[in-house]
Amino acid sequence: ACGLPAPYLQKPNSTAPPGFPRVLDPHDPRVRTAARFGVYRYNNSSNDLFLFRESRITRALVQVVRGLKYMIHVEISRTVCDKRGHSNLDSCDFQKKKKLQQMLRCYFEVWTIPWLHQVHVPVSRC
Repeated sequence: ACGLPAPYLQKPNSTAPPGFPRVLDPHDPRVRTAARFGVYRYNNSSNDLFLFRESRITRALVQVVRGLKYMIHVEISRTVCDKRGHSNLDSCDFQKKKKLQQMLRCYFEVWTIPWLHQVHVPVSRC
C-alpha cells in the first residue's frame, strides 16, 4: 500500500464483464484520486528535490479484477514545493522558473481493493 488511506472508489457503472477494461473520463473524481496515488508513488521513489503533481490526465481505463485496476496515462509537472516541507499537493503551484520547469509523461496502474481499504501501485513508469 502507499501508506495513505484507501479511497472508497466505487465500482463503475458498466455492463462490461469483469476483466474487460473500460474507458473512463479523465475528469472523473475516481480517476483523479487514483492518479494522485500514482503521483505519490513517483514522488516517494524519485530523487528530485521538488514534488511533482498531475498536470493533465490524457487517458484512463478501469478493469474489475478482485477490486478495481485503474490504468492511467498522465502528465506530471514539477511544483514549487520541496519534499521536506509539504505533503498536500493541492497547495503546491507548478514551477514558474523556466530552468526548474519539468514535465514527465507517466503511466500508472493503481489497484484498489475498497473492502480491504488497500491501494497498491504495482506499475509506475515515467
